[in-house]
Amino acid sequence: MGGMLPTAAMTAVQLGMESAQRDTARDQAKAEARAQTLQVQQTQAVQSRERAEQLRRALATQRARFGAQGLSAGSGSAAAALGGLAAESERQDQDASSLAALRASRIGDDLEWQQRRSLLDASSSRYRSAFSLMQQGLRSASLLGD
Repeated sequence: MGGMLPTAAMTAVQLGMESAQRDTARDQAKAEARAQTLQVQQTQAVQSRERAEQLRRALATQRARFGAQGLSAGSGSAAAALGGLAAESERQDQDASSLAALRASRIGDDLEWQQRRSLLDASSSRYRSAFSLMQQGLRSASLLGD
């Protein structure tokens, strides 16, 4: 029975180390997910600003063309053309925002899946360790009841 105590202590230390490693891995995975999500959001913001600048230039170019043709930007066809450019830019911005939200959601889903998998892996290693401890204890204990 004396051999069981050192084995139990070693198993407890091993379980503690495994738990600390899992905690560290979980924290790293969360930090990486946050960084990836932030990168997606920053990329979307930069692209949104670029689209807004492109729209501003396209509207200025169209207004100049209309002015060169003697049309005012407020006339029916000119206003419709300018409105069409603005609407197209708005659709692109909404599509990009939706895509960025999907990417961020996917990152969160991947993190959640990793955490679930980690919990399953942890529980199976605990069961293996406990079973091993029981086997070692049974081997070292006398069955005749010394």
